[in-house]
Amino acid sequence: MLKADMLPDEKREEREYIEAIKLAAGCLHYKGLSVKGCLEGSIGILAKYAEEFKNTKYLEMALLQIRAYLEMGFPYEDNKDLFDDILQILDAKEVCFQQRFYRDKISLNRQSVRNMIKKWPASPQQDMKIGEVVTDIISKVSEHDRGIYYYKNVVTGEMYELVIHNDEMFFHDLQRSIFYQFDV
Repeated sequence: MLKADMLPDEKREEREYIEAIKLAAGCLHYKGLSVKGCLEGSIGILAKYAEEFKNTKYLEMALLQIRAYLEMGFPYEDNKDLFDDILQILDAKEVCFQQRFYRDKISLNRQSVRNMIKKWPASPQQDMKIGEVVTDIISKVSEHDRGIYYYKNVVTGEMYELVIHNDEMFFHDLQRSIFYQFDV
C-alpha cells in the first residue's frame, strides 16, 4: 500500500481522500448494503449535482470515488459511460489509475484463490492450514454461503475478510487494502 507520507502534498491529500472513501464504503457490507451499488449511486448523484449546480467540484469528488471504486476491485466497464463522461468533462483522459489495485476478477480455482493470500506458514498455532483456507473460500463462494468470514494468519498477524451477500461477493486483504472480486 502507498504510504501517504511518502507522497507530495497534493497527492498525499488525494490518497487520504481515496483511503477514507474505501474505508467508509467498505463498512457498508456490515449492514447488508451493497458496496458497489452505493459507490455507483454516489458517483451518479455527484455527476447530477455537478450538472444541476454547474460546479465541477462535484465531479472532482466523483473522480476520487471512481478511483476508490476501482481500487476496491470493481470493474470500470460496468459504469464505462458514466465514468468516461466524468473523465471527459474534467479533461482527465490522462488520469492514470494505478494498475496494482485494479484486478481482473479472480477465477474460482485453487491456484487463483491461493494467490490472493500472502505467505501462510505452517504452524501448530494456525487454526487452518492454507489448503483448508483455500477450500473453505471456494466452498463458501461457490455455494453462495452468505455471511462475513475472517481468516487470520496467526504467525504473521495478517487478516483477510470474505464477504458474501445477495448481490456481491469479495475477498478483502485487510493488511494491503486490496479487494478481489470473483468470476462466478
